[in-house]
Amino acid sequence: MQRSLSLLPRGVTDNVVFVSSTPPATVERRLRERGLAVERVGLVPVTGSEPEYDGPLWTSEPIVPDDLTGLSMRFTSALGALDAGHGWVLFDALDVLAMYAHQDRVCRFFDHVTTAARDRTLRGVYTITGDALDDQLADSFAHSADRVVDAR
Repeated sequence: MQRSLSLLPRGVTDNVVFVSSTPPATVERRLRERGLAVERVGLVPVTGSEPEYDGPLWTSEPIVPDDLTGLSMRFTSALGALDAGHGWVLFDALDVLAMYAHQDRVCRFFDHVTTAARDRTLRGVYTITGDALDDQLADSFAHSADRVVDAR
């Protein structure tokens, strides 16, 4: 999660949708440390369990990592809270999805995510963890992105 936050420009303080497997309380703390207005950030938690969280961060219902259809629905709903042309999408650790769902489905899902963000003129930061993906999947992700930054 730290990596995706470090790639977000310093001037960004709100209008963010964050998809992450990091627990919501940890996300809130790290966002505050970064100076983001947590009440203007939406979180789509990707987890196999129901996280206990009662804070100012807007959160959707959690979704298990292999339910890409449900994740797509929650992500699309969260995007609706952002003003077109004035928001950011942070998608942390895409490799977590690849551990649970078939790679072809994950590639189609990622293409959907990037297209949805572009259609609303939103900027996105999408991260994978180190060498967690094989070259073919990493290349497929790279084709859906406008620019690839190796932050290792």
